[in-house]
Amino acid sequence: MRKASSIGAAVILTVAAAGVAVVGAAAPASASCSHSHSNVDPKFGQLFNATNVNIRTGPHTTCGSLGYGQLSHSVDFHCFASGDRVSANGHTTYTWTYLRDTTTGVSGWVADALLDNLGGNVAC
Repeated sequence: MRKASSIGAAVILTVAAAGVAVVGAAAPASASCSHSHSNVDPKFGQLFNATNVNIRTGPHTTCGSLGYGQLSHSVDFHCFASGDRVSANGHTTYTWTYLRDTTTGVSGWVADALLDNLGGNVAC
C-alpha cells in the first residue's frame, strides 16, 4: 500500500488544559538531515518529473544539496520517509524518497512531488 496520509506527520496537534488547540510545526529540520534509509524499493528508471531537482542530505528543504537531478537521468529508488511539505507540479507531499541518481552517482533525498508517481512505494 502506498503512503497513507502524510499530512498528519507534518503537524503536531496538542490540546491544552483549557481545551484550546495549539498547532505547532514538527521538529526543526536541521536535527533531521541524517535520516536512516535502506535499499528496499525496486523502482528504477527516468523518474524525475522536473529539471534541476535538488538531491538533499535529508528529507527537509533546509538540508544541504548534494547535486541536481534532471529529466534524462536514471534513478534507483531505495525507500521513502516523512519530511517537509513540498508543492510542485500540482501536487503537495510531505514524503521524500531516498534514491541514487545512477547517471551522476549522487545519492540522497528528493521530495516526492518532484518524482514520477509521487516517489517510492516502500517505507524506510
